[in-house]
Amino acid sequence: MNRMDTLTAKRREARHEQASAAVAGILHAAESCGIPLTVIGSLARGDFRSHSDVDFLVRGPADNKRRRLVERLVADGMRASAIPYDLIFEDDLTEDRLQEFLHDIVMKC
Repeated sequence: MNRMDTLTAKRREARHEQASAAVAGILHAAESCGIPLTVIGSLARGDFRSHSDVDFLVRGPADNKRRRLVERLVADGMRASAIPYDLIFEDDLTEDRLQEFLHDIVMKC
């Protein structure tokens, strides 16, 4: 492994650790509020990279009040990491698309 590969691997690992720590706090906060939140995408699959974002799936019904609460929890939890994220609501998905996302589950509340 050359110096560039070593540096890239260190950055990827640091970003992964940062994302995982932020996600753990968010999942804990969501659980405390009774919100079933799931991590999907690259972090769930184990192929999170230096430029990856974090993908969240909000399970169950999502009225406006609940959407705002989840949006605030996730934004507050991810802000310090500066890692971009996507917030996906199950209510907005077709059944086929939901099943695609569920293949990537890593952590649930």
